[in-house]
Formats: sequence, C-alpha cells, structure tokens
Amino acid sequence: MTTRAVPRVYPALLRAAWGSAVAYRGQVVLWLLTSLFPLIMMAVWLSVVEEAGTAGGFDGPDFVSYYVAAAVTNHFTVAWVSWQWDEDIRTGGLSVKLLKPLDPFHHHAIEQLGKKLLIGAVLLPAVAAAAAVVSSIRYPVGPGTAAVAAVAVVAGFGLNLVMASAFSMLSFWSTQVHNLYQLWWGVGFFLSGWVAPLELFPPTLRRVAVLLPFRSSLGFPVEIVTGRLDGRAIAAGFAVTGAWSAGFLFVYRVLWRRGLRRYEAVGA
Repeated sequence: MTTRAVPRVYPALLRAAWGSAVAYRGQVVLWLLTSLFPLIMMAVWLSVVEEAGTAGGFDGPDFVSYYVAAAVTNHFTVAWVSWQWDEDIRTGGLSVKLLKPLDPFHHHAIEQLGKKLLIGAVLLPAVAAAAAVVSSIRYPVGPGTAAVAAVAVVAGFGLNLVMASAFSMLSFWSTQVHNLYQLWWGVGFFLSGWVAPLELFPPTLRRVAVLLPFRSSLGFPVEIVTGRLDGRAIAAGFAVTGAWSAGFLFVYRVLWRRGLRRYEAVGA
C-alpha cells in the first residue's frame, strides 16, 4: 500500500479499534485505573506543602493543577505497543499482519487510538466538570495555548509510538527487548515529570531532562497548559520532540527492514 493510501484506511481501522475497545472495556477501565500514579504523587506533594509551605514556587493548587493535567496527558501519550510487537515476533503472529497491505506499525497505532478515544470520551468531561467546581484546578491559558498543548500531546504520543516500536524491532534478535524497554522507561519515569515537575529539579539535571525524549510525553504538554512556558520555550520543546521522533522513526525503519530478512515464524 502506498503512503498516500494510508490516511484513507485509517477511518475504517479506527472504527474497528473503537469497537474492540468497547468490547473489552473492562480492560480499558483497568488500564485507566493503573495509570493514575500522578495523582498519588499529587497527594505526596500536597502533604509537603501542608508541612513546609510552597515548594519551588508551587503551592497546593499548582500541584493539583499539574498532576490532574499529568494524569490526563499520560492517558493520551502513553503507547503500550512494545509487548505487542514482542509477542507478534516471538510467536509468529507477525506473519498474519504481513499478509495485509498495511505496515503493522499502523495497526498498532490504530489499536492505541481506539482505546484513547474511549478513555477520552469518559475522562475529558469528568475533568472538565471537576475543574468547574474545584477551585484548586486552574489553567491560566487561553484557547490558543490550550490548542498548542493539545498538539504537544499528539506529538508526545507519536514520539512514544515510534520510540517503543524502534526498541521493539530488537525482538528480531533478542527475547529480552521488553525488559530493556522497561529499563529505558525506568529512567524516563523520573525525567518525564511524573515524580515531580521538572521546575523542582536542580538546574543542571533540568537542562539535561529537557533535551531527552521523556519530557515530551508528559512534562512538556503539562507545562504548556499550566502556563509555565513562554513562546521560545514552547518552540524549543517542539524541536526536541520532532528531533527525537525523526531519529526513532529512522531507527525503526532501518531495523524493521533488516529484521524482516531474518524473520522466521515459529508459531501460528
């Protein structure tokens, strides 16, 4: 299938992914509940503020706003595709996907999008309602900046997708790739803004963190929507996201082509 034809098949595949997500909505709910770690960290930081006052310029409402936005952002940027790639390659399930005219990458992307649409249909109205009645949730930005934050979320998801897929291509040569990717994300867990806003980091560590890919999928969109970045910092953040996305996409394509040459199906 040509590159130009890909966008035409996405709506049909997305409808199928939506149907699958609805059919397995219990799994989606479990995924939703297990991704609420930022709210746990919010409780920790609120305890710190209550005991010691503001931390790094963040007061209680700042932490509430940050971690509510982080929880929402995480749902839309996370891309759990590494184990899917790994299983397909190990069990031979990839053979079925290779018979279809669309690159398996797109099938994994659409499956993720279907789940995100279902979660978003529930999560976004709930957060909007909470923001309307809870004064601690505040986002001092206009529609334009909010739209930029939405673009950053989409870009963060794209980066996570190609990053996970690039790592997964090593499954053609190793059976430990999923563990390797988990180790990689162990570093990202800390440097993305999950544990604490990067503004609370020591200056040197923050300068390193903003140049790595992890912030793009969490801290960067959240910092935009909470009004903590100016135009120059936003442009720099998008440049980092774009550079890492292009790099991982290149690695994915190279490893995909080489891995297919040595792929042998051993399963059904």
